[in-house]
Amino acid sequence: TSRHLLFGMIELRPNEFPDAVGCPVKNLHIGDKGRRYLHYRRFVLPAADAIDWYETAAGGNLILPSDPNNPTPGDGAKLEGGPFVQEPPWPHLAMSKELVFAPDWMQDSRTHFLLPKHVLPPEISKNIRMDRNEAMLKEWLNFDIVNAYPEYQGAICLVAPNPLFRSIERTHVEQTTVKSAETVAYKLVARQGQRLDGLRLEIVNERLGGGRMTPLVHEFGQDAIVVLDFPAEVHLEELSITHPRHGLLNWYEPVPIARTIHTRMGMLQRRKTIQVPADGRKRPEYEYEVDEVVDAGETVSGDDLKNLHVLSRFTEAKSRRSRRQAAIDYDQQWFHRAPGEAAEYVRQIIGRARDTVLIVDPYFAGRELLAFGHATSRIGVTLRILTSAQVLKEAKAAWWWKLWKLCLRILTSTQGLKKAGRGGPNIDPGSQLLKLLDATFKTYSTKPEIHVLSGDPPPVHDRFLIVDGSVWFSGNSLHTIGERAGMIIKLPDPEPVIALLEAFWHEAPTLSDWLSNRQAPS
Repeated sequence: TSRHLLFGMIELRPNEFPDAVGCPVKNLHIGDKGRRYLHYRRFVLPAADAIDWYETAAGGNLILPSDPNNPTPGDGAKLEGGPFVQEPPWPHLAMSKELVFAPDWMQDSRTHFLLPKHVLPPEISKNIRMDRNEAMLKEWLNFDIVNAYPEYQGAICLVAPNPLFRSIERTHVEQTTVKSAETVAYKLVARQGQRLDGLRLEIVNERLGGGRMTPLVHEFGQDAIVVLDFPAEVHLEELSITHPRHGLLNWYEPVPIARTIHTRMGMLQRRKTIQVPADGRKRPEYEYEVDEVVDAGETVSGDDLKNLHVLSRFTEAKSRRSRRQAAIDYDQQWFHRAPGEAAEYVRQIIGRARDTVLIVDPYFAGRELLAFGHATSRIGVTLRILTSAQVLKEAKAAWWWKLWKLCLRILTSTQGLKKAGRGGPNIDPGSQLLKLLDATFKTYSTKPEIHVLSGDPPPVHDRFLIVDGSVWFSGNSLHTIGERAGMIIKLPDPEPVIALLEAFWHEAPTLSDWLSNRQAPS
């Protein structure tokens, strides 16, 4: 019997906390015909034993702990897992505010991770993705280790909460000196039986333009409260507390000080019901409700902001730069009456591909194959195209057949052109697309794959370009891109979209199968 570690956590509890309680083994059969189970258990060990187990695991000897108060068959058995990478190097700890698997009181704790060098074996990864198993793991672990945080699969975390104080409180007080612009009192709430000697508080006042003033520093003794006079009003406050033995115990990145609160009130006047009429059998009538709210005024509480016009100018400028950077990050492009520029932009994206390209466009036909299908630069790039039966059934005028022939002279030989051109302008677009595919990719090691969406209209309306895991969205089809005003933008979260488009791809038949199986015209 082999046991594989999915996730482990060591929680070092402060002395003032009540004794921890373990739990017996919880089992869940994973649902297949084999003898495979998910197991969960909570052990209670002395701190020294827990740290010793952690160090042993880091060294490559991973076993199940032994709970002296709740011995169970299997304690001390070997666990499969690792080898591990230490983050940070042991015995150093790092303070974390993003412990997704820990309760609120453990946030701002010092942590250490053993991160596995290798991902879980495929059979385990497949099993935990089953809906029932995924839900049970989420209930046991209190976080989603399957989809949201897969980087923790196979990892072990040691969490060491702040051993000296529970929290720090902050309050404004009246100015104590004429020279101070602002006076703030800080209070540490010590844990039971703990002293604050040696704790060092450092406050940095960050200004509007990003500058930082000289830190104000205080070392605590027996008094848990300190009053600090700031030479300038605090705009953004950065705080850290360190200890000579325990290291960094508390830290806050620069955060703005809330001085004025604006509250806008609304009053529900009535609820409207809107009737939407039917539009044929496929679109029945329906109704929906909307709340009608009237403005009940605005209240302002807090201190009057000094030099508000200057503050607004800096804030608006920073927000504007942030929006511009977001547009750059998401490759946001606007094209209008520039089809050549838009087409070249799309070809550049395709040309950067290293592994895979998927073009999803319900109006992709022969002309688009020539305009974009040959844009890949690297030999061996896998090109796939998902088009629709709607465009491949439509009759095309002879003028674009002549344009195809002009393009083909550039891409292929005269012999290949004659072969692709048999049948003249009366050949249907689907057959013509297949002939162009065979003729123009004749010298390529691999030809593009083309699948055809059925339905009139097809089930996919929008246009997508997937290149090496990144997704660009276009409002216009490739055959008209840039003619009318439209946007192309890189999606910030491509994975869900890729999964949905891949499903459409696998459901659609290949172009050859679609041509073979379509009904002959009556």
